Amino acid sequence: MRERIIYLIQQYYNNRSTREELEELMNIIQTGEQDGEIDKLMQGFYEEIKHDVSAEKKQTKRMLQPAISAEKNDYNKPSVVIMRLWPVAACLCLAIASATFFLLSDHTKQGSEMAVVKKFTDKAEHKYLLLSDSTQVWLNASSTIDYPETFGKDKREVYLKGEAFFEVKNAAESPFIIHTGTVTTIVLGTSFNVKAYEGQEHVTVSVKSGKVQVLKQNKLISTLTKGQETKVSKMNGPDENEEVNNDLVGAWQQGYLSYEEVRFADIISDMERVYNVDITIRNEQLKGVLVITAFSRDIGVKRALEILCKLTAAKLEEKGGQYFID
Repeated sequence: MRERIIYLIQQYYNNRSTREELEELMNIIQTGEQDGEIDKLMQGFYEEIKHDVSAEKKQTKRMLQPAISAEKNDYNKPSVVIMRLWPVAACLCLAIASATFFLLSDHTKQGSEMAVVKKFTDKAEHKYLLLSDSTQVWLNASSTIDYPETFGKDKREVYLKGEAFFEVKNAAESPFIIHTGTVTTIVLGTSFNVKAYEGQEHVTVSVKSGKVQVLKQNKLISTLTKGQETKVSKMNGPDENEEVNNDLVGAWQQGYLSYEEVRFADIISDMERVYNVDITIRNEQLKGVLVITAFSRDIGVKRALEILCKLTAAKLEEKGGQYFID
C-alpha cells in the first residue's frame, strides 16, 4: 500500500495523474486509514518542490477531480418535495443533510403599491423560494435576495447578495434579471447558479440549461449556454469564461461542495458559511493557492479541512471550537 500511495502522490505533484488515479488518492485520503503515512509523504514532496523554482506554478494549482460516489442522476433528484395541504401555499420544512430548505410564500396585499419581499439565510442554512411567476430559487447560506411580491408584465427583477440557484419559468416577453452589484444576469427561461458573496473577487455565473446573458456596468460581456461559466471581476481585473462539469452546477443543493481552480481563502470562506464555524488562515501564502476538489458536506468541517490541508501541505489546529490553518 505504501508504494501505491507514493506513486499516486508523485503523479499528483507532477500533474500527471489520470482521473482514476486522482479519485483513488482522494478515496484513500477520505478514509483516514493512512493519515500518518500520507502526512509524512505529502510533507516530504512539499519540501522537495518548495525549493524548486520550476515547480512554482505547481504550488499554486492543486488539481484534484471530484471523488463523488453518487451516480449522475443523483444531481437531478428534487431536493425539496412541495405539497399542497391547503388552497393557500403551505410552508413545508424538510431536513436535508445538515441544512434545511424552506418553502416560503407571502401573500399580503398592500393596496396599489407593489410589496417587496426580502429573504435571507444565516450560516449553515438554506431556503427554497417559489416566486409569483413559478420560478424556483434555492438560496445558499449567508445570502440575501429581494424581489417583488408580484412581478410586472414587462420584466422580472431580483437583487442578490450571496449565492442562489435559479430555475426560471420561461416567459419570452418578460426577461428575468438578477442584480449582483455591478454585474447583471439576464435570462428568459433556464437553470443556472449565481455566486456573488461580499469579500470575493468575482461574481460567478454557471449555466445548467438554457442561455444566459451577463452584463457588467450595463455592458454585455458574455453569453453562456449549458455547461459554461463566467467569473466576472468586481474590480478591474480580467473576466474568465470556461467550460464546467454540468452535473456540478449548483451541486451544493444536494450537499456537495465543488471547486474548480478556486482560491484557498474563498473555499475557507465557504466552509465558515456552510458549517457555521470560525476558521483562521495564519499562513498568508496559502490564501492564493488554487484548488480543484469536491466532497460531500456530510463528512463534516473537520474532515473537509483535513483534506484541504493535505492537498496544500498545510497544518490544521483546532482550539475551543475554532480552526487555525498554518
